[in-house]
Amino acid sequence: MTRWRVVVVVVAIAGGLGWVVSKSLGGNLVYFKTPTEIVHQSDALDGEQIRMGGQIVAGSIQHLPGGRIRFIVTDRTTHLTVIDTGGVPTLFDQAQGVVVEGQYERDGLFHADNVLVQHSDSYRPPGPGETPHSANLEGD
Repeated sequence: MTRWRVVVVVVAIAGGLGWVVSKSLGGNLVYFKTPTEIVHQSDALDGEQIRMGGQIVAGSIQHLPGGRIRFIVTDRTTHLTVIDTGGVPTLFDQAQGVVVEGQYERDGLFHADNVLVQHSDSYRPPGPGETPHSANLEGD
């Protein structure tokens, strides 16, 4: 009888830990929709805060007045124009992976307030006596 109780307690503890882990991981995963999904679900997504992922179309980046940036994101099926008002990271560039957070509005544009870019996984630390690129001052 004692062995049966131990098994029940161990199963209950394992089940509880599994539930806690699944809840904590579920809240930390970052999901995004593709431009095709957004266009097909446009009525349901109007004004809702969402994430969109895709590739920046080469040659589509335009700097607009007021610090805004317009660019096109594609999933190789659908192109969607993004207007960013929150500023872009230093690594933001043509033809690279991007995840934008914002709203898809009735005007057919994705209004982003946060831009995340994919960067390469290669890192080369500065050599002896070199200054890191981001620390270089203008005019040097």
